[in-house]
Amino acid sequence: MNTTPALIHNLDLDLARTFVAICETGNFSRAAEKVHRSASAISLQVKKLEGMVQRELFKRETRRVSLTEDGEVLLGYARRLLKLNDEAMSHFHAPEFSGIVRLGVPNDTGIIAIPEILKRFADSHPHVDIDVHLGPTYNLRHRVADGEIDVAVFSYDPELDPQPPIHSEPLVWLGARHGTALDKRPVPMAMAEQGCYWRTMALKALDEADVNYRIAYTSEFCQAQIAAVRADLAIAPLPISVISDDLVHLGPRHGLPKLGEYRMTLAKRDGFGAVEEALATHVVAGFRKISERGMRLFA
Repeated sequence: MNTTPALIHNLDLDLARTFVAICETGNFSRAAEKVHRSASAISLQVKKLEGMVQRELFKRETRRVSLTEDGEVLLGYARRLLKLNDEAMSHFHAPEFSGIVRLGVPNDTGIIAIPEILKRFADSHPHVDIDVHLGPTYNLRHRVADGEIDVAVFSYDPELDPQPPIHSEPLVWLGARHGTALDKRPVPMAMAEQGCYWRTMALKALDEADVNYRIAYTSEFCQAQIAAVRADLAIAPLPISVISDDLVHLGPRHGLPKLGEYRMTLAKRDGFGAVEEALATHVVAGFRKISERGMRLFA
């Protein structure tokens, strides 16, 4: 009887990173851009990975690739391995910062990207405390300029903001799945507070399209808008990234105008330091992930 243990191969983290990039972007071309490789190199890496696990991982389609059942299983393992690897490397290579950094984010965007950004930053910089300030864009812009906030993310205005955008995402109409709010006249709307860029875009589009609507709910926080939509009390203009199983994307076929994209920018106070730069890097990376998810949902 042969008692020699079976040889277990090590999963190549470079191949795993490429595999996850393909899954997150939806095709080989965008994954190649993300991992800074050529499309042909990506194809070779996939063949090598499939050879290592001896399973077919992707169903090839004309414009996109989708995962096989084995691919879905491997994706979970790959993400966990990469997360552990990145945490380990961040621990040993990140500078040992300490202190407090003040982060400003809009009331509406706070629920979309900030929780994951804060978690990742805490994992890599455990001795730094983050003081989060929520507020409207106009308030955050002034506070970072006055040095009251170290890093701020807010809606981009090319006439006011010299720094470039870090994030763009489709703004869309969302309604409750199988809901009836859209059938009511005037159409009930759940809007952000006055001064919000989303509200400005939505009202302008509705007025230009001559849609019969009424503002039924107003809140400074988009959680309240989402709650009103889920309860089928209204529809709302929201980023595509907040869509979920109980929310559906409404559009021109439903008699609603297109809204276009909104853009976010990142501003830093004068005298910016290393710990603030580290947080800014995490913020940009976090919004990049949101942008990629929005592209897949809107494709």
